Amino acid sequence: MSVEKTLDILDLFDFKTRELTVQEMANKLEQPQSSVYRHLKVLKDRSLITETNKGTYRLGYRFLEMAKIVKSDINLSSVAFPIMQELCKQLNETVILTIVSNLNVICLEVVTPDQPIKVSSTQGKILPLHAGASSRILLAHLDDNIIFELEKKDMLEKYSDYTFTDVEKLFALKKEVLEKGYAVSDSEVDIGVYAYGVAIKDIDKKLVAGLSIAGPKERLIAVDESYIVETLFESRDKIQEFL
Repeated sequence: MSVEKTLDILDLFDFKTRELTVQEMANKLEQPQSSVYRHLKVLKDRSLITETNKGTYRLGYRFLEMAKIVKSDINLSSVAFPIMQELCKQLNETVILTIVSNLNVICLEVVTPDQPIKVSSTQGKILPLHAGASSRILLAHLDDNIIFELEKKDMLEKYSDYTFTDVEKLFALKKEVLEKGYAVSDSEVDIGVYAYGVAIKDIDKKLVAGLSIAGPKERLIAVDESYIVETLFESRDKIQEFL
């Protein structure tokens, strides 16, 4: 029995094709049904294929166990960093990967462009959760109570004249971010720094991190916003493929 032909059966399944009959598999593989049955037995014995009560076949639950193993071996930084480097080359501005840590944001990775004037950040830097696109994109996907908790603990610090610290305004910004799908900030933490941020989620749509691009305001506003956002979305999608 050919191992390759057995594996060919698994390749027939994807998001569009969830279930197949033996006849359908035989037709697609151009094999007799008797051969397909033999291959299916091997796959069923290993829980790689399961038979439904309708007599059709679908991928087995063994793949869930394998997926968990693969996901546990995936490190967010190792997945995101090369994509961040590519994004940095495309937009020629600083790219930042952020995660939530209690009521703060941590800069997990930074890629800076070869520019004489650029936004600088450092790996491990602690950022405020309420200010800046790289943080607001995360805050927008957290529970509403977080904003009240920041207020209660007197953590809504004003870093510049452009920092939003009013609770109602923060809720309005949160709603805006969720509707648009991305965050924008202007001089909220550092004067003259403009930024865009998007959320990175896992396969269960749970928040994992934030991906942002930051640079001098004069340079970023000279670039079409839709182009920047679309490029960010594309990079985010590439990262999410591994999560």
